Formats: sequence, C-alpha cells, structure tokens
Amino acid sequence: MRELFEKARATQELHFAMALMPEFRGMQDAGWNTAEEALNAFDQFMVAIENIGKDNLARVRVVLALYLHAAESGGFYEVPKKMLLTIENAGNNIMPFNGLVREHRLSGQKIAPNANAVMQDLAGHASELGLTALSEVFRDAFDPDVRNAIGHADYILVPQGMRLRKRNGGDVRLIPWDEFDPLINRGLGLFQIIRHLSTEYQRSYESPKTIKSRMHHTEPVGDYTIYADAKNGAFGFTTGKEPPKGFGK
Repeated sequence: MRELFEKARATQELHFAMALMPEFRGMQDAGWNTAEEALNAFDQFMVAIENIGKDNLARVRVVLALYLHAAESGGFYEVPKKMLLTIENAGNNIMPFNGLVREHRLSGQKIAPNANAVMQDLAGHASELGLTALSEVFRDAFDPDVRNAIGHADYILVPQGMRLRKRNGGDVRLIPWDEFDPLINRGLGLFQIIRHLSTEYQRSYESPKTIKSRMHHTEPVGDYTIYADAKNGAFGFTTGKEPPKGFGK
C-alpha cells in the first residue's frame, strides 16, 4: 500500500493530494462525506466492541456490523482508486467509481456498486498497473460470502463458529472460530492501513509545500500550495504560494 502512495505522489503530487481527500466534490456543506462518517463509525463500533464481554455473542454481531460497514464504505476506497488513476496519469476523477454505477432496468434508479464490485475493480486496476501484490490484497480483503450473509441476515452463530446458510441457493459453509478472526482482520486491517497512511501523508504537509502543477492537462502550469493544519485537522491546497489565511492559528 505504501508503494501505491509513493508512486502516486511521484507521478503527480497535486492529484496525489486530492486523492487523500475522498469524496472530494468541490464546495459542499459539512456532514455530507460518507468517507469521514466511515471513520467515525469505525471508532464508535470499536468502543462498543471493547465494552462487550468476550464470551457474549452480541460482541460478534457488532464485529460483523463493523465488518460490513468497512466493506461497503465505497467513498473511503476512493483513496486507493484515485491513487491508481494518478499513477496512470488518468487525471483527477472526482467520482472514480462512477463507471461501476448501474441503472435499474425498469425504474431507472441508480444502483451503487457493492463491496464486491469495488474490490474487484481495485484488484483489477492494480493488476493492470503491475502492482500484483496489492491486487491480491484487494482481492482477499473482504470475504464476499460473509459480506453477503451479514447484509442479508443469512447466517447463524453456533458453538462451532459462523454458519452461512445460503438460504436462496448454493453450498452451505461453516467458518470455525479459529478462522473467524483472521478472516475479519483482513478486511478491517485493510481499512486501518489506508486510514493510517492517509493521515501520515496528510501530516507530511504540516509545513506547507508549494509545487508547480495543474488540475487538468489543458490548463497552464501554476503554483499550488498543499497544507495540513495540525491544530484543526484541516487538509487541502490553494492556488498560489501561500496557505489560506488563518493557517496555523
């Protein structure tokens, strides 16, 4: 994952900085970013898990809810997707998974891609760019059977482990408890690694950095200043050689 971030920064640093801001849609009110909400939800789920006894099955159910939320946080996974786009000089796409959106045949309503589609897209894209190991990480991060079972309440917790009933067809499956933790930790681990690296690279701009760049290949090259404000957690960029007014105050 670090190789992905480093390659993106070396290719086009302005687009790299923009990739560190998932669901970057221009001007919008606070409270509309599901990627930020995914981080809040993760922390709140973890508090709940820590406050439930280890022998209580309610703890497992909260873990499963966290697993599903982490898997389906498509806005959050815009970070690695935009890094991949930056590496191949594909520009800064503000809606990088838009190509995966489908339209209902009868109603015409938009159908957002689920976790399976998002992870398959990331795995395929990484593979195309020669990032084979990273492709395998995305491929194996979230178990599609488990994700589907949680989302459709199609599982049973028994003394032996987690049974996936697959009530609508397919072979039933038992996940023994000794396999349960590693399976869950692969998905949650991916989420946490992306979060950790995003924070680390944002903080690397606490001393503002001015670069020569452009938003789009049709625009002239100009000065952009990337900044991170440790006092209020702000991160962003401005045109010109100075961070925004009030920076660091």
